[in-house]
Amino acid sequence: MSNTRRIFLIIISLSIGMALSALIFYKKKGGQPFTSQDLLWMGTNLFFSLLIVLGIGFYLLKKNKDEKKENDNGN
Repeated sequence: MSNTRRIFLIIISLSIGMALSALIFYKKKGGQPFTSQDLLWMGTNLFFSLLIVLGIGFYLLKKNKDEKKENDNGN
């Protein structure tokens, strides 16, 4: 999978996740506008989601590069 496709999939999945989170907050509040506490909660949610997804992505990229080096050295 190319890096461009990975980035595209990450952006799409995080966007859908944030939209669902905002919808849940909206329904939970009964249609009232978001408070600053709600926005802070969603921002924290987004931050940790990005942290987890990017961490796993960088780990897998590094693992992929290491495996390619081992295969190249072995041949």
